[in-house]
Amino acid sequence: MYIHAPAVQPRLYLALGCAIILLASALQFSQLSQDLRLLPDEAHFMTFARGAAVNGDWLLPGPLDKPPLSIYGSALALVAFGIHADSAGVLQLEPLQGEFAGKLPNVFMALMTVALLLCWARRLRAGALLTAAIGIFGASSPYMLAYGASAFTDMSMLFALTVAAVLAQRNRWGWAGLALGAAFCCKQQALLALPLFLGWIWWTSPRAASWLRLLLPFAALCTALLLWDSARMEPSLFLQAAANNAPDVLLAAPDTWLPRLSLWLERSAWLLAVPLLTVAAFALAAPGSRHAAACLFPLVAYSCLHIILQVPLYDRYVLPLLPLLLGFVARALASAVKPLQGALLLLSLAGLGGSAIALSAPARPAIGGDRASQAGIAALAEHINRLPTATVLYDPWAGWQLGYYLGQWHDKRRVHYPTAQALVAGALALDEAQPRYFVVPLAEAYTSWLRSLQAAGFAPTLAASYGQFALYRLLPPKNCGYGRCLSRIY
Repeated sequence: MYIHAPAVQPRLYLALGCAIILLASALQFSQLSQDLRLLPDEAHFMTFARGAAVNGDWLLPGPLDKPPLSIYGSALALVAFGIHADSAGVLQLEPLQGEFAGKLPNVFMALMTVALLLCWARRLRAGALLTAAIGIFGASSPYMLAYGASAFTDMSMLFALTVAAVLAQRNRWGWAGLALGAAFCCKQQALLALPLFLGWIWWTSPRAASWLRLLLPFAALCTALLLWDSARMEPSLFLQAAANNAPDVLLAAPDTWLPRLSLWLERSAWLLAVPLLTVAAFALAAPGSRHAAACLFPLVAYSCLHIILQVPLYDRYVLPLLPLLLGFVARALASAVKPLQGALLLLSLAGLGGSAIALSAPARPAIGGDRASQAGIAALAEHINRLPTATVLYDPWAGWQLGYYLGQWHDKRRVHYPTAQALVAGALALDEAQPRYFVVPLAEAYTSWLRSLQAAGFAPTLAASYGQFALYRLLPPKNCGYGRCLSRIY
């Protein structure tokens, strides 16, 4: 029985794709299973997701500054895998179980992004060696591992942008516009990709119909987001985002462009496991850049936008460069000789080894944030939950993450003061003789706060210490109250 060659090729790519997806799954779930706590921004988003899943607050009340689509994904995962009803019928969510469930959507979107990268490489007529290299690089990228098994909104945005790019590659501009709108509903930063897609149309098929097919679905989803935002009782998420992140001026000063470029390149160098491999892959592809100009243009344009605009250069902003870089490499080497493609495959296997070493380290790489800095926050929250009902917690620093780990139904009074002077004034004004507690991350300069409390008559003693956090017990001075102790402030 003879097998025709055309039938062998699809089977080869199917087997190759399955193997790489299994590899990506092993890497992603290894990250997901690490005993590391949420970073502050993740805890903030997870608190909104928990409110929707447990309390039914699907309009996400509170100071939200991100669109809801990614948060809804985490909330649905909490409903499916996290929450349970206690003996009284009250819905409960264990914080650590919520961590796992809330990150699951991003893990699956990371796996689907790797699958889309394989489809993209195959569409660019990359051979089996080159397709395997692109898939391995995508699966083992430190950025994919850091933001896949996380509760950030960036992975859902990247997945939607990659869907839009694959659809645009097939001239499905209407569906690409829908996917681009979905990316914007995950995170506003996706708006920076719109000029790139418009430029793509101008490069490949400059027809008015193509622009309309892209823009109309995108505008429809943006309108739906605006209507959702107007239905909330809180200030607009766009106003909140502007208050939290918007710079005073739109453009960065020209004399800062070079330092910003240096920082951007430094962070981009870690896209493919380690900087040496990223530079080597780019160098291999450089001779074929004339064949890959359509892929190189959005990569350069996206980078330039972040350098000249006055936006913070967080490492997560580099994440959308990954499919652009891999698309450029695949297109540039698609017609190259097999030894070059084989060299890229060897580089990707070296990158896989580098990722395995990083995964076996005591803490994950700093890309994505220093999760080791949150060690002990869950144990601290358990300790606090055992304190008497209505215990006062002064918490200047650990607000978002402590709020998540205390749980949805905690019964403590958490109070935030931005300065030590405000804390002393508020603590003296509270006419209550019961002990209060002061929560401190050990990385913060908290000793001056304790000295201010001591000077006002409070007696701080260390009540507990867990990992990177400590809890101080504050005994108030006798006869403490607003009228009796006001003079202590001055």
